[in-house]
This record gives sequence, structure tokens and C-alpha cells, in this order.
Amino acid sequence: MLFGEFVEGIYWQDRAKLRECTLVGYRSAWERHIAPRWEAWDLSVAFDVREVSAWLHGFTRAGAARKAWAVMRGMLRRAVTLGHADPGMAVLEPELPHVARYSAATLDANQIRRLLRGFWGHELEAWLICSVCLGLRREEACGLEWEDVDYRSGIVRIRRGAQWVSGHMVVDRPKTDLSTRDVVLPRFALRRLRVLRGTGRMVGALTPPQVARRYRAWCEREGLPYVPAKNLRHSWATTALQAHVDVSVVARQLGHSDIATTARYYLRPDMAILREAQRDWERLIVK
Repeated sequence: MLFGEFVEGIYWQDRAKLRECTLVGYRSAWERHIAPRWEAWDLSVAFDVREVSAWLHGFTRAGAARKAWAVMRGMLRRAVTLGHADPGMAVLEPELPHVARYSAATLDANQIRRLLRGFWGHELEAWLICSVCLGLRREEACGLEWEDVDYRSGIVRIRRGAQWVSGHMVVDRPKTDLSTRDVVLPRFALRRLRVLRGTGRMVGALTPPQVARRYRAWCEREGLPYVPAKNLRHSWATTALQAHVDVSVVARQLGHSDIATTARYYLRPDMAILREAQRDWERLIVK
């Protein structure tokens, strides 16, 4: 069976229950990068891992190469599971192009304070409060409903995400099983949400792109500290670390299935924390 025949005739139907945004991403990787090179490859014929490595190193962007390989690897493993490819295909480990470590722009505690004050009374105030105080993903914040908040305990139930996919809005379950979680608002945020309390989605009928545009426009108009909406999540994580919150607790708040993801992409100790760590270590050694 040809790889293209497996993907078009079996794989997409087998993966039909994936989130729509996930399927769109997979199809894009297949159509743009994988199919042009590999759709005519016979699954019964093993290929040299060096050939795959050379293909990946031919990408202009290392991130796109890694994403294409992640999608292709999943397809190969599924083909092996369903008995359409040699088991050796499931353990291929090509050499991947190096990707520079992602370092997101974040807000510090003073900037977060200014941003929250600057959105007082704005239509996106509740969205901003939850985004910056809970470390939510963009889709989770846009999918949040007023009924998800327990106004007595401060617990917020994360049960859905709203995304803009192929020109329309999709409301779906969270990204992973651990992303379906309960998180807790700080007291000042809960008090403010009690005042703002409404019904339906916190952002009303706004789509995720509209939310992002209005958020940025207001920051520019009022001269407020700004980072892209997705980086509000990074900002919560980095300031939580500065407040000495344990990394395992941060991982749970963010809905990560692997604590290593939290440590690698979200937590960046600043020099003040590193100096404090060295002072603590020095007190142990120098007596």
C-alpha cells in the first residue's frame, strides 16, 4: 500500500474524532510538506533514515520540519498498529534540525498590575483577569463562561476552548485530559468578578481574533504594557515562580501532562531568584 493511499483512505477516517483544530493542523502538514515527498512511497519498502533526515534538513524553518515529522511519525505508527507497515517504521529516529529555545516576552508583576488597572471597566476586563490570573491558554480564556466560576470558592472549571479554525469558530474540549481541570482565582480577582458577573461567554459574541485585536488596540491606546494574548499564560508562570510557587503546582495550574514542559517553556528564573538561591546555598556552606 502506498503511504498516500493509507493516509487518504484509512488514516483520516481513523482519526475523525480528533479536535477539528488538530485535524486542520495535521492536514496542513500532510498537504504542504509530507505528501509532495512521501505519498508515493510504498509502506512495504523500508527507507533509509538518512533520507528522512535529509528531507527534514531541507526545510527553511526548523519548527515546520519538526512539526511535519511529528505528524508523519504519528501516521507511520498508526500504519504499523493497523498492520499496514513494518514495525520498524514505528521506531524511526531521524536527525531533526535544531530549533532555538523559545523565549516568550512576558510581563513582570508591576506590568501585570498596570495592565489590570488599565482594563478596569473595559468589555474584556473579565477575560483579562482570568487570562492573567489563571495561566489559561488562549482558547480556554475565550471559551470561558460565567457559569464556570464558583463565586463562593473562587474555583474556575476549565471545560472547553474556543478557537478560530478555517474561517469559523470551533468550541471543543480542552487540549488534553489534564487540561480539563479546576483552578482557583486569587481573592482580588474573585471580588472583581463578583461585581462584573454576567451570563454566557465572558467575551460575549466576540471571536478569538476579535478579542486579540481589541486587547492590543486598548493597550496601544492607553499606553499599557503589552504582550500577545498567548503570553499572558507565560507571564503568570514566570511571576508564579518569582513568588516561589513550586513548579509542580504551576504545571497543574497550566494543565500540563509533563512537568518538563513547564520547566522548559514557561519558567525562567530571573537573576534575583538565582542570587537568592546562591545566598541560601552559601548559608549552608559558609558557617
